[in-house]
Amino acid sequence: MSKQSYRFGAREAFVLVVALLSALVAIGYQTRDAYADGTFGFSSATYTVNEGDTAQIVINRTGGTENVQITATVGDQTAISPTHYINPGPVQFIFTVPGSNTATLQVGTVEDLVQNVDRTFSVTLTVPSGSTPGITSAVVTIVDDDGPSTYSYQSTAVTFSEGTSNAMVTVLRSGATGVAQQVDCNVTGGSATPGVDFTVVDGTANFGVGATTATCTFNIINDGSSEANETITLGFLNASGGFSAGATNQTMTITITDAPAGTVQFSQSSYTVTEGVGLATFGVTRTGGSNGAITAFCSTTTGPGSATVNVDYIQVVNQPLTWADGVTTTRFCQVQIIQDGTIEASEQFGLQLTGGNVGSPSTATVTINDDDGVGVLQFSSATYTGAETGGAITITVTRTGSTTGQVTVDFATTTIGSTATAGVDYIATSGTLTWTNGDGTSKSFTVTPVADGVAEGTETVNLVLSNPTGGASLGAQSTAVLHITDSTTIPVITSISPAAGPIVGGTPVTIYGANFTGALSVTFGGFACTSVNVVLSTQITCVTPAHLGGTVEVIVTTAIGSNTTIGTQNDFFYTGGPTVTFISPSTGPATGNTIVTITGTGFTSSGMTVKFGTVAAVFTYIDTTTIVAVAPAQSAGTVDVIVTTPGGTSPNTAADNYTYTGTSVPVVTSVSPASGPIGTTIIITGTGFAGVTSVTVGGVSASFTVVLSTQITATVPAGTPAGVVDVRVTGPGGMSANTAADNFTNTSAGQTVTYTLYFRFTLLVWTGKNNIGALAALSGQETPDNPQTNNVSGSVGAIYRFNGSTQSWEAYFPGSDGVPGANNFTTLQNGTAYFIALKGGGTMSWTVLAGP
Repeated sequence: MSKQSYRFGAREAFVLVVALLSALVAIGYQTRDAYADGTFGFSSATYTVNEGDTAQIVINRTGGTENVQITATVGDQTAISPTHYINPGPVQFIFTVPGSNTATLQVGTVEDLVQNVDRTFSVTLTVPSGSTPGITSAVVTIVDDDGPSTYSYQSTAVTFSEGTSNAMVTVLRSGATGVAQQVDCNVTGGSATPGVDFTVVDGTANFGVGATTATCTFNIINDGSSEANETITLGFLNASGGFSAGATNQTMTITITDAPAGTVQFSQSSYTVTEGVGLATFGVTRTGGSNGAITAFCSTTTGPGSATVNVDYIQVVNQPLTWADGVTTTRFCQVQIIQDGTIEASEQFGLQLTGGNVGSPSTATVTINDDDGVGVLQFSSATYTGAETGGAITITVTRTGSTTGQVTVDFATTTIGSTATAGVDYIATSGTLTWTNGDGTSKSFTVTPVADGVAEGTETVNLVLSNPTGGASLGAQSTAVLHITDSTTIPVITSISPAAGPIVGGTPVTIYGANFTGALSVTFGGFACTSVNVVLSTQITCVTPAHLGGTVEVIVTTAIGSNTTIGTQNDFFYTGGPTVTFISPSTGPATGNTIVTITGTGFTSSGMTVKFGTVAAVFTYIDTTTIVAVAPAQSAGTVDVIVTTPGGTSPNTAADNYTYTGTSVPVVTSVSPASGPIGTTIIITGTGFAGVTSVTVGGVSASFTVVLSTQITATVPAGTPAGVVDVRVTGPGGMSANTAADNFTNTSAGQTVTYTLYFRFTLLVWTGKNNIGALAALSGQETPDNPQTNNVSGSVGAIYRFNGSTQSWEAYFPGSDGVPGANNFTTLQNGTAYFIALKGGGTMSWTVLAGP
């Protein structure tokens, strides 16, 4: 519908003109005072608010019969915005009739974590003429909630056992936490002797900004003596930064108990032997400590089985098993098993441990398998030995007695009771050995040790046989111990510089490590390095051979052996692209602009990029081995300088590290929870939070607390836009970058304002969203959708406004939205007066999103 097609009758047109002229005279083309009435004022002349909270300033209206707009303004007194509070600027409130009789002005205050005096700011109410002013001036006092900083121990007593490393004592800070402070945990007495019973690792409790806990650490020494408990008495000393003693917990007593003796127990709750084994052994282990000597006693019991004493086994009574101080080696309870020559079912007897420090299992069941049938399977020896660098070690298993029928047995290495570490000192293995009918030969498997180049002495691997089949039984030697001797004289590579080079070879490299004396060869991926020079037993220089691209192993070989290839210390990367071998200088300020010379290979005059971390840098190509770049600004920390050419990207090595120093720009890595309504407490995780000055959620300042340099808690403030918003942190180094990691979804419905529309015309002042499309406002369409808004577009025929600059009326017709030339305006402006024309009779409510 065009403007011209919307018509009123003659009588209606006359009424419209009279109404419009009356409105113009009354409001002077602005909000009119002629309809302003009632009494307006603050509910009180004084308000108080705790620091960090939001002040709630109530405005009341009494009496009146018309819609009235008033304005509240906020001003500094001893409180200064935005240091102590957030000044929202002039805030307009619309009081409708019938409708609102009260409104609340909300002013957020800043939690500074520092003890200070109470501060004030003012609020002033501007009431239009024609209305009666009530209390139009008020003072808001911000009450400081940060008491004096005090320190105290978390508790008055704590206990550690001998041998505890980095034992931590917690110190608490109460009151103001806005500055860094420290206090010493001072040893004032006790029966423990410094240097003999304990040492102080860090005797100062350092509190960062916002931190409420800190620790002092001690090493508790295991002196090997059995003795009464000893104590350390702690007080406080050298408090700094305005720190003062708290009311309680100013001393702490550390009680040092003897290191635990541990417990002894059977290595398993059941064992299996064959009757022809002779003297059977059953492992007893010591775990959980080794302080002091332990003696336990092993005895046989008739329960729970059917084996007969002195027929199937020889009774044992209180056989002593002894461990000296510091010893945890497995001991063995020994029982003589009798060969009776009779084919029979399996039989059982029991074992029991008694004495001090007996753990679980303290009893075990022994099954005696008959060996008068198909044979006995067991290790050929109780112990085996092999060198760390000697290659695979062979372990032999025998079949004795009858060889009738096919039998099998499972074998495996086990970490239980082993001092060697699987995957580090040896390659774990397991499998099954098989003997065919009539086969009485020995079978074997291998365990491969790993040469780690670390001086560590002989280590052990426990071996075990299990699950015999075909009627075979396990012999007494169903377990064995493999001893791996140390070999620390083989070459060891700790680093290579540079660690990358071109595929054509020719790169001079220095290899660092140990045991290089008498080196016979140096190879890169199997190809010999040239110009080899053993500079020291810890250093070799050579020139790399040509090789295909990729990572290769560097091997140094002497008469004793070759270095291991575990880890990346001996890796060298061949590339068809560029390499970075040196950076000068390798450090610079976080603000950037440091001139950096990059040395390497394969640089090109075109198609090349240089990045410091993930940030591109401005650079100048000098030649194929030299680039001069300008370090871009970044957060403090170490980044890789990466050069990319058409031939590829330089590999990441230690040579390309560049360290930014100085104040870090905050970085937000996560927000938890990621959604919630206004008032939700969120945890912001990231880096560079020391000295943070502000946190905003959707551009609105939020109250916050810096918990750590990596963590902030904040409250989603009132006024945060609905939907997905950004959480931004500002510190001395600047504001955190806007990334997906800082997104937060405000699930609160947006604030709304409701107008009552009357037939035919309603005069209102627009306090909804500024510059919102008129059709969107009439239709209740917004993103994200707010279910409180409603659609009145079908009931509104036109919207009129007076243009004071042109002294003319302008109109918008919803039915002609989008038609060129049909409307004088298409958006609604905050603070502008409009006449709304309803098509039908009666009244209706129109709810829209509140501004700005």
